[in-house]
Amino acid sequence: MKTKINKTFYFYIAASFLAVLALLISCSDDDAFVGDIVNPYVVSYNPVSGVGGVDLSSNLVLTFDDIVEKGTGNITITTDLPEATQVIDVNSDQVEISNVGRVMTINPQDFLSGRNYQVVIDAGIVKDTAGNLFFGMPDNEEWTFTSGGNPGDLDAPEIAELTPADDATDAPVSSLALSFNEDVKAGVGEIVVYDTGGTAVATLDVEGESVTIDGPTLSIALPNSLAFGGTFYVQIAAGVIKDIAGNNFPGIEDTTSWNFATTAGSGTDLVVHLPFDGNMADISGNKFDASLGATATADVEFVNDAERGMVVHFSPGSYASLPKHDLLRPDGNQDFSVNFWTKLVGIASDPCLIGNSDWGSGGNPGWLLAIDDADQYDPTDPANTIEHGWLVNIAAEAGKVFPPQIEGGRMDWRAATCDPKAPALADDAWHMVTIVFDQVNKELSIYIDGTEYGNAANPGFSDLSILNGSQVYDVTKDYPLNLWEDGTGGYNAGSDTRKQLDGFMDELKYYNKALTPGEITTLLSE
Repeated sequence: MKTKINKTFYFYIAASFLAVLALLISCSDDDAFVGDIVNPYVVSYNPVSGVGGVDLSSNLVLTFDDIVEKGTGNITITTDLPEATQVIDVNSDQVEISNVGRVMTINPQDFLSGRNYQVVIDAGIVKDTAGNLFFGMPDNEEWTFTSGGNPGDLDAPEIAELTPADDATDAPVSSLALSFNEDVKAGVGEIVVYDTGGTAVATLDVEGESVTIDGPTLSIALPNSLAFGGTFYVQIAAGVIKDIAGNNFPGIEDTTSWNFATTAGSGTDLVVHLPFDGNMADISGNKFDASLGATATADVEFVNDAERGMVVHFSPGSYASLPKHDLLRPDGNQDFSVNFWTKLVGIASDPCLIGNSDWGSGGNPGWLLAIDDADQYDPTDPANTIEHGWLVNIAAEAGKVFPPQIEGGRMDWRAATCDPKAPALADDAWHMVTIVFDQVNKELSIYIDGTEYGNAANPGFSDLSILNGSQVYDVTKDYPLNLWEDGTGGYNAGSDTRKQLDGFMDELKYYNKALTPGEITTLLSE
């Protein structure tokens, strides 16, 4: 009779042999024989499985026990609505591995409000450095959570108002807006403006800097203004805009639901006129309405001044931008003039009041007006040694050749070195400032309260031929003309001192001609 062999016994003998062999290998002095045969596994999930109230814009985060890299497979996110299912390839840009290769961050589309979610992770989505694959979630383990918000909101947002209105015949050329019946947020995709021939003239990422959302209103500052007297329509795909609960705005996908004709333009030398009578609307006929600066941290205010009536107040952090248009991109052959009223108290440093250049360097192309140590400037005191007080800086596009007497390829008009010195600008009183670029006669003229100030002995004060006929804006970066900031919108904000600039402005006018002394006198009396 043969002895019956127990197969379990042989299994344990074999397992013990392998364990001893693995131990011998791991103890070897030769690193080439060290082996890793353990599959990576998840040690924590965020959000924790079973939790409620998860923020709708949350990321999903997995922490592994070992250093891992991407493998292949998907992360699948489901809820009770089939259309809300998300399938994310581990090798897409929505998935990142960081923290020395142990943490995987998944950036899904925003969750719907008040929904139960489940996440399924494919086996093999990661592997460790030895090539061992993630085996997937154990059969008895689920990753579930509930999103925050109101599960009862199942209605898509609806348009309450379009600006310009559908079929408008005198629309602005630089801005668009949609107001909804509820608060909205950005989804994913683009807002596209077409001319009536079907050519896309503006394509705007809903998450880009040209689009801002404030509650139920989505505003668009077009990076380039539309043509005067043109006809256009706007299309928006479903899901580009969502309500706070995550319901998709169904979009505008035809050519007639939002179409309009832009204003014909003023056709005059007056390009912009901002009276600041409770808003920043341009009444020149060009509809170059100003808007709150893209990086402003405070809103502008409109106040009733005892001397000037309704004016705009720029508190610390606030500034405004004019739209980008060729009429506001001066070249070396185009006359232009800027006239405005301002009232402010001087502060240290050199914050910018108006300009289209990067004031990080006076050699950057464009023009601007800034105060400089205006808190100490006193033109009536012969002992006052402040060098600037306030100034107008101009530089032309890079690469131009300048006369050697103009340091750094720039020209500066400076109040303190005029002959005689120009009055203080920042003395808590209203002053009218006029800047005249006469490109025909190559002459720069600066006025305060209708009186011109300069220095005949210094060509850097007035000789525009120094600019060599080149552009007077940054051709490459194409900054807008900003009020209460430089062209970048970040110079004043970049200093604890400059960011405190506070003051008022009224009756801004921009002309594409050189104003005459008589016209300036007339403006002073208006």
